[in-house]
This record gives sequence, structure tokens and C-alpha cells, in this order.
Amino acid sequence: MFLEAVVSILSFFPVIGLATLGGFIGQKSGVWNISVEGMMAFGTFSGVLAYNYLGGSIPLSLLVGFCLGMIWGALLSVLCVHLNLDQIVVGFGLWFLTEGLAGFLYFTTLPSVKVTETLGPKLLSLDPVFYLTLASFALFHIFLKKTKMGLAVVAVGENPRAADAAGIDVYGVRWMCTTVGAAFMGLSGAYLSLVILQGFTYQMVAGYGWAAFALVLFGRWSARGTFLSSLFFTFLIGIQTRMQVAGFQLIPSEFMVVVPYVGVVLALAVMGATGKGGGMPKALGVHYERE
Repeated sequence: MFLEAVVSILSFFPVIGLATLGGFIGQKSGVWNISVEGMMAFGTFSGVLAYNYLGGSIPLSLLVGFCLGMIWGALLSVLCVHLNLDQIVVGFGLWFLTEGLAGFLYFTTLPSVKVTETLGPKLLSLDPVFYLTLASFALFHIFLKKTKMGLAVVAVGENPRAADAAGIDVYGVRWMCTTVGAAFMGLSGAYLSLVILQGFTYQMVAGYGWAAFALVLFGRWSARGTFLSSLFFTFLIGIQTRMQVAGFQLIPSEFMVVVPYVGVVLALAVMGATGKGGGMPKALGVHYERE
């Protein structure tokens, strides 16, 4: 019984893990992406759209969500890396655009779509995307620590001018990280609609994108920390859900929904109060222009 509950909780991990990893990748290169919520929302729509029109294949639909997320990431790169527009303003704009567009396009182009397929094969009752998420965290940890290109990403996020002087393409690195990060957000949203909820409803992301954004800070901008913070939040969501199902309510049900988010906020507050919130790339959010 306990093992089944743990597996059930872990099955939600790709939703949080992929979105948080996507935010981490972009921020590590020095680019804020605060439109995580919207990019996940568009991923939920694009996954269901692909499922409806491409033969009901969940793997192919997940790939579509990944690719369309990449397109939004490319747009963010154009505006913030190439044109040097304010990253916060652009992020809010893309959040409104992607979330609103997802709802508008679904209700105007699709009937009510119900996903009937399941994603397999499963190992220990967990699907391939769960293991893909674990592998992605491990690979990015190795990538940043052990490879020249990974060290280039870190250098660009810390001191782009010095990185440029060392022959690193600052714009190229930021483009790559921002685009790939957004692709993971799109994949996260597609997984939420296709595998977890098996359909689309407007605003179904329900704040998970904002939680993912906070979890990058909570993880102190490291692959290991981001992984652990994502796992922590996943368990908070699972515990809160099971408490509701069991009828265990110390507080009204409306407040039970926000328990996971309160946990993240409290953790961030403790980090700030104890001075353990370091690790932020020094050039995060700082535009770079070659002289």
C-alpha cells in the first residue's frame, strides 16, 4: 500500500521536474523565463491537438509539445537575447499570450478531446517519461560539470564579457539554453494533459509553472538542488491530494490546495533569512552587448 502510494506520487514528477529543469537551463545562461506557466499551458493544448489529429499517438504528441515549446523559446531568445528587451516584461507578455492562446485555440479548433491511450512500456509502474526526466537531470549535471560546452554555459551566466573574450559565443549559448529550456516546459505541459489528466481544460496548469520558477531558486541554481526541490514539491502535492481523498482536513479544502505552494514559499523564506539563497548566476537578467 505504501509502495503504491509512493509510485502514484512519483508519476506526477515529470510535470514538475521537466518544467523546473527548463527554467534552470535558461537561467543558468543568464536569461529569465518567467512565462513558464504559459508555456506549460500551450504545451497542454499542443499535446491534445497533436493527439487528436496525428493518430492518437502519445509519444508523437509529446514530441509536438516539446517542439512547439522550442518555438516559443526561440521567440523569447529573439526578443531578449538579440533585441535586448526587458526580460521580465517580455516574460509576462509571453505568459499572457501563450496561456490565452492555448484556451482560445482549443475552444475554437478542437472538439472535447478525451485521451484514451496510456504511455508504455512501464518499469515498476512508472512510464518512460519519468525515467527520461531522471536521466535529463543527471545528464545536465554532468554536462555543466564535466564538458567544455557546459562550462561555457556557466561562464556566460556568470560573466558574459569574460566568456566572449575567451572565444565563447555568448548569444549562441543563451539562444540554445533558452530554447531548450522552453522545449522542456512544453513537454511538461503536454505530459500533464496527455498522461496525467488525459484531456484539456483551460488553466489546468493551476500554478505549477510559477512553482517551477520558484523551485529553481529553491534549488540554488544547481542541477542537484533543482532535482531535489522538484522532488520535494512533487511529494507535497501528492501528500496534499491524499489528505483530501482520505477526508483528513485540519483546514478547509480550499486552503488544502495551496499547501504545496505554502511549503515552497516557507522554504524560500528560510533560505533568505539564513543567507542560503546563493548560487544565482551573476549575469542573470543582465543584457550583453558586444563592444
